[in-house]
Amino acid sequence: MTRKRTNQPTCVPRQIRKNAISLSCRYHDYVFYDTPWQDEKAGIFYQKGYYDETGQYYDANDIAFKRPNGSYTAHYTCPFCGTEFENTWQEGVYPVCQNCGAQMEKQPVFVDEIIHIEKCGEGNSNSALPQILKVVMIPVAFYLIVSFLFGGFFRIQQINNIQDASSSYVDNEVTNLDIYGDRIYLIDIGNQTYEICDSDDAYDKCLEWDYGADSYYDYESNCYLWYNTDVAPNLWQYWYDDIAGDNYYGWMECENGTWYIETSDTEWTEYTGDTSNLWHIQNRFDE
Repeated sequence: MTRKRTNQPTCVPRQIRKNAISLSCRYHDYVFYDTPWQDEKAGIFYQKGYYDETGQYYDANDIAFKRPNGSYTAHYTCPFCGTEFENTWQEGVYPVCQNCGAQMEKQPVFVDEIIHIEKCGEGNSNSALPQILKVVMIPVAFYLIVSFLFGGFFRIQQINNIQDASSSYVDNEVTNLDIYGDRIYLIDIGNQTYEICDSDDAYDKCLEWDYGADSYYDYESNCYLWYNTDVAPNLWQYWYDDIAGDNYYGWMECENGTWYIETSDTEWTEYTGDTSNLWHIQNRFDE
C-alpha cells in the first residue's frame, strides 16, 4: 500500500519530475530525483537524492537498498584514497575499494528493503515529438533506469557517452534554439496575446530557454512553452503547471482565441476551464 506523501519538494522542473524514480520499500516510500533544483518562489534549494513520504531527505551516503536477492547497493567514499563509487555487497561482507583495494568499513546510516520500483511517469511528455526522437531516447531512458537499479546512481560520464552516440540521429533536427535562440522577447498586443519582438523594443516579457525542460519558461505564469514544428501548421504549445500538474497529458494550445488541451496521444479537446490567467503567442495562422 502506497503511503500518503506530505511535505514534498515543490516546483520540481518538468524534466526532473519526468526522470524521477519511485521506490516502495519496507519502511518508507521514496522518490529519487537525479538533479538538484531551486524553488524560486519559496527560495528553497533541493538536493539530488531521495525524499520519503514525509519529505525527509536522504543523500547517497545516508541510505542503502536491499534487493530481493539479499544484496545491497550503496554509495561509498574510500577513507584511504578518497575514491567515490557505488558497490553491490552481501550482508556481512564489506566491499573493497576499486582503486586502492582497501576494505571499506563505512556502513550507510539507514538500510531499507525494496518492494517495488518504477519510473514516476512521463508527466509532461509531448505526444507530438518526432518518432525518431522517441526511438533514440527510449533506450537512453531504459539505460538510466537499469543503471540506477543495478549500479546505484547515474554516472554523468556514462550518460554523456550514450547521448554522444545517439546524437547522429538528431543532429539535423531544427530546434527551437535554432529558430529563436535561448531568449525570446514578447510584446503585449491585447487580449492576453503576445507577439515576438526584438530585444531593442519595449518588450513586456522576456523568456529564457530552460535546458533541463527543453522549453522556454515564464516564471510569472509558471508556464513552459515550445514551438512545435512537427505538426502542420506549426504552432506554440504550453504546459501550465497549475493546470497540468503531474498529469501524463496536459499540453495546451490556443487557436484563434480558443484553448485546447491534450487528453491522449491522439486527442485534443476544447479546454472549458478558467482561461483568465492564460496567455499565448499569436500563431501565424490566427485570424
